[in-house]
Amino acid sequence: MKVSLLEKLWTVWNPSILDSIDGRPISSSIRGLFTDFEYDRLPTNPYVAALLRPEVVLGLIVLYLVSKSPLQWAMKVTRFDSTSGAFHTFIALHNLGLAVFSWICAWNSWTAVLLHVHQFGLWSTYCDPDGRLWQNGLGVWSTIFYISKYYEFLDTWVLVLKGKDASFLQVYHHAGIVFCMWGAVASQSAWLLFVVLLNSVIHTLMYLYFFIKTISPTTEIKIAKYLTMAQITQFMVGITCTLGVLYMGDSCDSQSSRFALVCLHVYGWGLIALFMAFAKRKYKKS
Repeated sequence: MKVSLLEKLWTVWNPSILDSIDGRPISSSIRGLFTDFEYDRLPTNPYVAALLRPEVVLGLIVLYLVSKSPLQWAMKVTRFDSTSGAFHTFIALHNLGLAVFSWICAWNSWTAVLLHVHQFGLWSTYCDPDGRLWQNGLGVWSTIFYISKYYEFLDTWVLVLKGKDASFLQVYHHAGIVFCMWGAVASQSAWLLFVVLLNSVIHTLMYLYFFIKTISPTTEIKIAKYLTMAQITQFMVGITCTLGVLYMGDSCDSQSSRFALVCLHVYGWGLIALFMAFAKRKYKKS
């Protein structure tokens, strides 16, 4: 098979991280995500397998939602110093690490999707009827990106450790994306390409912004408000571009995948409203 110039220039780093033991979706129905979940088909990696179990996912979300009070109690008992240099360094490295990680996800996922479009066309990419796109890069990076959402709970905990209150927007954002991405990964949903492609780019810029503000709080970054608008835009673009999956139904994607997509749409409209309210408050004088 002749290799194109695009394939020579772009390659996908495809780590060996499976989302099922046989390479097929764990769930294809709504019941398959919950009461009929096929535990025997979970991947052999115990950490990935644990984060695909529905009871673990829901349990971790609940723990995240109630984590504020225990964390405040632990701070009081240990007399945690949020002004220490070590904690400040940790926050900077946390933000820089997530910026680099998001860029790596963006590079590899964009490469995988563009190569697939080049080789097999838009229809095969959009619905991925034979699962080829999922197996050739999208699945690995969607799974990795999904797992990283648990680490991002630290964003909220850092605020608590600094003695600040996490906004409803932030808590809603972190809890909701975990649930939606879990359902999509368990269903091997090709529509996740819109989530991973867009969100990885936005997060690269967002965490780079946080890193700069951490090491230099007085630095004025005038384009910050455009980053908020970019976040709102990604939600609108993602929702619009995935409507076709719901319209085509079983001919494009499974029932469980469409259920996760509906959850994402509801969640996404909530984020749009919350981000618009945030932008109005923060930048009304700009």
